[in-house]
Amino acid sequence: MAFRIETGVRPNLKSARRKRQRPLPAPRARLKDETHLRILRQLPCLVSGTAPAGEAAHIRYASALHGKGITGIGTKPDDKWAVPLCVWLHTMSSGAQHRDGEEWWWEERGIDPLFIAAQLYAVSVAMRDAKVPEHDVVRQLTRMVIDFRRNVG
Repeated sequence: MAFRIETGVRPNLKSARRKRQRPLPAPRARLKDETHLRILRQLPCLVSGTAPAGEAAHIRYASALHGKGITGIGTKPDDKWAVPLCVWLHTMSSGAQHRDGEEWWWEERGIDPLFIAAQLYAVSVAMRDAKVPEHDVVRQLTRMVIDFRRNVG
């Protein structure tokens, strides 16, 4: 107070009291795996069974159960959250995956795509890390998709 009376200038105490500003965490880079996506495109469609599916459909909705975070508008989910779908069911038909509410779309078909995507990705990575030829990886993942489809229907 004495300083202010003598000089008429109020001391700048706010800067001394200011909390250190924490830097924002760097945005996490999206996991990209082109080899996995190429393998998925060779598998049968998870819904129709059409072989090869031809497309790797990314699952956009979040799920705490599966540890999948929110994907913002304009950002694609990690490649590990993709499943094989034929082009008709992925984008072309009026009832395609990306035309309706995606979570509802999968529930209507009785399929948990996040569980399946995680399983396919885990096996794909493990086999590729073990230097298994790609055609054998495709064969194993094809069996898995057929089993998933059998358990649904």
